[in-house]
Amino acid sequence: MDHMKTLGCLSLGSRFKRLSDRLYKDVASIYQEQQIDLHPTYFPLFNLLHLQGPLSVTQAAEMLNVSHPAISKIANKMQSELLIYKSLDPKDERRTLLSLDEKALLLLQKIEPILSQMRTSLDAIIDQQEHSILQALDQFEAAYDKTGFVNPVLNALATSVNPQQVILKNWQNAFKEDFYRLNLAWLTKYFNAQLNELDRQSLNNPESYYLARGGYIWFAQLEDNIVGCVALAHHGDGRYEISKMAVDEQYQGYGIGRKMLLAALDKARSLHAESLYLETSSLLPKALTLYQHMGFKEAEHPNGSSFYQRSDIYMELHL
Repeated sequence: MDHMKTLGCLSLGSRFKRLSDRLYKDVASIYQEQQIDLHPTYFPLFNLLHLQGPLSVTQAAEMLNVSHPAISKIANKMQSELLIYKSLDPKDERRTLLSLDEKALLLLQKIEPILSQMRTSLDAIIDQQEHSILQALDQFEAAYDKTGFVNPVLNALATSVNPQQVILKNWQNAFKEDFYRLNLAWLTKYFNAQLNELDRQSLNNPESYYLARGGYIWFAQLEDNIVGCVALAHHGDGRYEISKMAVDEQYQGYGIGRKMLLAALDKARSLHAESLYLETSSLLPKALTLYQHMGFKEAEHPNGSSFYQRSDIYMELHL
């Protein structure tokens, strides 16, 4: 199992770097086989100067949307390898321009068919995906630029619940009413308090429905308040179900659901479970995203459709 994936969005930078390192390594191997003396990290600046002509470090940094020091560092390396040369801007002698050197111009003739084939191969991989990774990356970068990251996190930390203060507790009879309360509030908010026979059995008698059958129930406690719950139902043959996960509305968005779900996953692994499944709704995009980040994947319902009218998505995680 790829542990990096279980971290969800927290591993985004690391996964990008991992993929980047792999791509750089593979491109370097292709270049080496084709006798192309060009480090893969040089390509963005190399290609930009080819298309735009001489540019200053500042101009190149702005057009590639990277830092000035990063461009300066790459430019110095490329200059030492005789791929670019620096000259004074005739319009402003205080500014230095970067231009492709003769060695780079010769490389251009050899590299074009290689770049064309690499583009074709990568496009073929991208086309296999349900959603375009390039389009998704464009949207993510635009949203990231718009909202930022540092300030929203720091501002939220100054006023929000500290997840470290949330304590997970196992089933206690004193929490039985909280189990019913939290789930009924969730059902009321999203599904007009719609309960079927299984809902009534599990909410009215969680001890017999979950615990007596080899299942587990956890509660999230913040100070003296029970603010969340989740159940792990045992269905035999190494199969378990994530069930009845609910978080008090005023405490949503603080990672409490994630913390409870991780506890259930850890327990399932300790029990040597073969698979986990859950049923959810397309009306709950945040929950769906959380499950996807935890490694759950949509699958066909083994019974054709759910016993719960509200559930239109069936997800599995093979351990």
